[in-house]
Amino acid sequence: MIVLLLFSILSIDSILCPPELSTAQFGICVLDLSNDRVIYVRNSQKLFVPASNMKIITTGASLCFLGPEYHFKTRLAIKGKIKKNKLYGDIIIIGGGDPTFSLDNLEQFVLTIKSYNISEITGNIILNDNYFTDISLNGNSFTFERLPTGWAWHYLDARYAPEISALSMNKNCVNVKMIGTGLGDYADVTIEPETDYVKLISNMITKQGEDSIIILRRPDANIIYVDGGIGENHKKDIEVAVKDPAMFVGQYFKERLLNANIKLHGNIIKKNDTIFSTTESNGGIIVDSVISASLIEILKETNIESVNLYAEILVKTLGARYYNEGSFKTGIRMLKRFLRMCGADTNVVSLWDGSGLSRHNLISPYYLALVLRYMYYSRFSKTFYDLLPTSGEGTLEYRFKDFDGVIRAKTGSLHAISCLSGYLRIDETDYCFSMMFNNYTCKRKKIEQIQEQIIRAIEEQLSTENNAKFQSTNVK
Repeated sequence: MIVLLLFSILSIDSILCPPELSTAQFGICVLDLSNDRVIYVRNSQKLFVPASNMKIITTGASLCFLGPEYHFKTRLAIKGKIKKNKLYGDIIIIGGGDPTFSLDNLEQFVLTIKSYNISEITGNIILNDNYFTDISLNGNSFTFERLPTGWAWHYLDARYAPEISALSMNKNCVNVKMIGTGLGDYADVTIEPETDYVKLISNMITKQGEDSIIILRRPDANIIYVDGGIGENHKKDIEVAVKDPAMFVGQYFKERLLNANIKLHGNIIKKNDTIFSTTESNGGIIVDSVISASLIEILKETNIESVNLYAEILVKTLGARYYNEGSFKTGIRMLKRFLRMCGADTNVVSLWDGSGLSRHNLISPYYLALVLRYMYYSRFSKTFYDLLPTSGEGTLEYRFKDFDGVIRAKTGSLHAISCLSGYLRIDETDYCFSMMFNNYTCKRKKIEQIQEQIIRAIEEQLSTENNAKFQSTNVK
């Protein structure tokens, strides 16, 4: 049973009274984990857009349902016969949802093909990304499954909003590298990795003063436009998301094979474009595999660096593992199952993705606190605690630097949204908290200052027992 402690933390009430919050919505819940009591609440059961605080739910569910030692696997198969350095057949890459699959990993596959003394491939490069669905049926409508519902169109070329695929590489992005040259001359603009899969059109000029960079990818094609200006001798790298990540893998693989003097006569084909046997390797022989780092390492980066791609792949992996359908629908079903385990009523929440980039997500500070509480008492308590950034780390790099207590917390930020949820350790006592601010019109920095003032007020109050005045009442 959770018991409510009504602390007279008047300083928090005064902190929440600035004019910047007069038209905003906010909710707060603070829970003492040593005695299972709520010590401060304010609008704690109202629903808010959580932004990246969704990752607390996603990583908690993944840890519980997949386990810390879960690994993703990407496999390479050969289908056909090799005669006189020629493969009469196909090369198959089978995606298993690894969000960390890299350019170096793909180069390993090239070296594996080369080790078979193959110099020609008569068939195709076949890409099997069917572990995740591209299109799902919801009632009478179809849903495009490479992007969650509620992601805004204007940032779909950004590195933090890449398409989701069971066959990903390089976080499904290319890096646009810009270097200022002579004043008034065109800047030196290239992409990395160099590939024909992405077309680059640059009119960027080298200029005096500050950079004024304009960069975008066409919504319907892998064409990146670079314009504006960059300062003389300035350097700038910007990652841009690509369309259809699996085909990005296939095209770059073909180019790397050619670089290794291995010629492909066929095409690059996704498995759902053709008919093959239902065996995992499409009837081919597995010749190599890339195994990811353990799930715990991936979860750590998901939370500390707030990597949206990782979070969405985790959601689809949950669906694939438990429902044999790697869709957002089945993955979110698993997130709701996890929330129910934590004590939340999933009939009053709205979940649409795993990263929090969707503005359709709605959850309360109280329910986020319940998730943190559940994980604290679970067998993964220490493991999950260490997944959240501390002061000076990741998304808390510039925050809480002189805080006397210990804080582990996940930020969540979108336009007019700033959330902070996690754990506090004050005088050897552990607390969990969730603060959610929505629909403010001031600068986000002001909201972050308010959040820090609240944490410091809580720390000051709770570290001095003589100042604690409370009465206990039961809360259902």
